[in-house]
Amino acid sequence: MRSRARLFAWVVGLAAPVAIGVWATSGKPPRLPADRDHAVAQAESKCLGCHTRSGAHPRPADHPLRDDCFSCHRDARGELHPRPGAPTSVPGGWRDDPLLAGSAATKGAGR
Repeated sequence: MRSRARLFAWVVGLAAPVAIGVWATSGKPPRLPADRDHAVAQAESKCLGCHTRSGAHPRPADHPLRDDCFSCHRDARGELHPRPGAPTSVPGGWRDDPLLAGSAATKGAGR
């Protein structure tokens, strides 16, 4: 009986940090990779070169209707770089995508 309790304590002790890690990172925007293509010094419109629906790495369907990438996505060190007054829509962004713009109209977003 004592060994069973000890085994249970080990399982809980190992599983708890994993569960906490999954919970802490779920629902958060992914971090930017630490490479030249994702430098925070660039304009958000450069992000849309790859992250449009027809791009190499399209945004997921549940992505917020915003194009001010650096307000939500942290750099590789975990820091945000919001730009004061950055537009939430840029040319080639969600407003120019008929499907996304249509979904915004039905949801009342993007005003």
